[in-house]
Amino acid sequence: MENKLNKSILVTGCSSGIGAALGSEFLKQDFLVFGSIRDKKMERPLKKKYGDNFIPLVFDVTNYKQISKAYKKVKLTLKGANLGILINNAGIAKLGPVEHISSEEFDLHLKTMVLGAFNCVQIFLPLLGTKNKCSPGKVINISSGGGSIGSPFMASYCSSKHALEGFSESLRRELLIHGIKVIIVAPRAFKTAIWDKSNVDGRAVGYRKTVYNRAFDKFTNYINELSEQGRDVQVLARKIYKISSLKKPRVKYSMGPSGLQFYLTRTLPKKLVDKMLGKYFLLMK
Repeated sequence: MENKLNKSILVTGCSSGIGAALGSEFLKQDFLVFGSIRDKKMERPLKKKYGDNFIPLVFDVTNYKQISKAYKKVKLTLKGANLGILINNAGIAKLGPVEHISSEEFDLHLKTMVLGAFNCVQIFLPLLGTKNKCSPGKVINISSGGGSIGSPFMASYCSSKHALEGFSESLRRELLIHGIKVIIVAPRAFKTAIWDKSNVDGRAVGYRKTVYNRAFDKFTNYINELSEQGRDVQVLARKIYKISSLKKPRVKYSMGPSGLQFYLTRTLPKKLVDKMLGKYFLLMK
């Protein structure tokens, strides 16, 4: 492991989806990979699957004390070397109209994707180069297409991703003083389990007796189709690895197939897009 201490990465939300793909890709590239998981029961199976160069860290990104404990483990493992890359990937996605979703659910999105990124950045900055003389590391924040547009029934998710991008912009400029680069990666349609976990179809049943019934059905069908057409998440992981190795990366990378909203938003005035999407998703006559 000694020769790997100069090639290290921490990926949050590493048990599935983009996080799992990233862990696998960086292991292939001979990195020492620290991967955060929330379920301690996953620790042994993941260690067995990935081998000695994968070090599971059990913490919830919303729990500052748990992350601080993980920091001590990472610092001890690195033996004075710096952490090369921090990827804030942990996220959730729940759909629903603002009129009916709970404040707790909205808050959970913000805590997971915004506060979670803040917690991990603040705690791990010393290992990324603010308190040692090693080469400065990189912070990569995983946003999405929802970080630049607002979709109906995705207020919780899009608000969180917009906020994450604002956080990244501010952070990038602050960390110029340390030479630490901050990069936004905004995947669009890739095949992950995030929409399965959101119970899209089950939620549609919950809105049957509301004014949003037909519109929500239409939108969830659109999401399911977009997900099915998505690219392999391992392709995304390989691209992120290449980005991480660049000496002069761009500040933001958007990648993956674009859905209807992405195309319209890039090319037309917002009020016109509102009307077109309103009609398409049965939100207006």
